[in-house]
Formats: sequence, C-alpha cells, structure tokens
Amino acid sequence: MNIVKWILITAFLTGCAASQVISPGSTQTSPYAPVNEASRGGIVKYLNEGAGFVKRSRRESAYKKMYESCRGSYEIVKEGTNLEGGVIVPAGNSAIWANSQYVYIEYRCVSK
Repeated sequence: MNIVKWILITAFLTGCAASQVISPGSTQTSPYAPVNEASRGGIVKYLNEGAGFVKRSRRESAYKKMYESCRGSYEIVKEGTNLEGGVIVPAGNSAIWANSQYVYIEYRCVSK
C-alpha cells in the first residue's frame, strides 16, 4: 500500500513546478553562435490547472526559475497559454479526453 501512496504523491507533485523550456542567452563564446546569443531571452512554462493556491505556487516557481537563470533582474516580454497533451478520464461507461493548459512566459534578463 505504501508504494501506491508514493506513486500518487509523485504523480501529483510532478506538475507542481515550472519548467525551463529555453534558457536565456549565455556569455560563452562560440564561433557558431548567433550574433544575438548574449541578449537572447528565455521561456518557462507551468501547468495552469488546479486550485488557486497551486497555480500561484507554480507561478512563483516560474518567477524563481527566471530570476535564477538571469542571476537577478528580468522582465517578462510575452505571456500566453497553450493546450498540451492530456489524459483520458473515465466517465461512467465512456471516457473523456482532457487537455492540459500551460502558461508560457517569454522573458529576458536585464541589468540594473
């Protein structure tokens, strides 16, 4: 029974944090890098479903990821939602396809 609880808890917590989709530009030099590599922004996403406090926690996690990847200040350039993946949910004698909605935040690092 303990393993079932562990699996359920792990499955629940998987969607509790933001994910770094694209990291902001780096200062590493490469002869093949684009000319705007150092100023390139980043993108994070988080699941926009669940109770209000859960969504706020995920957004806070996104803020933290952006702050840490920029080593400080950043600004949000664009933000929007997107439907992804989904699950089949049993409903009586049938099933329903349920998409998952994610918030994508494009940001760029700024210097003070």
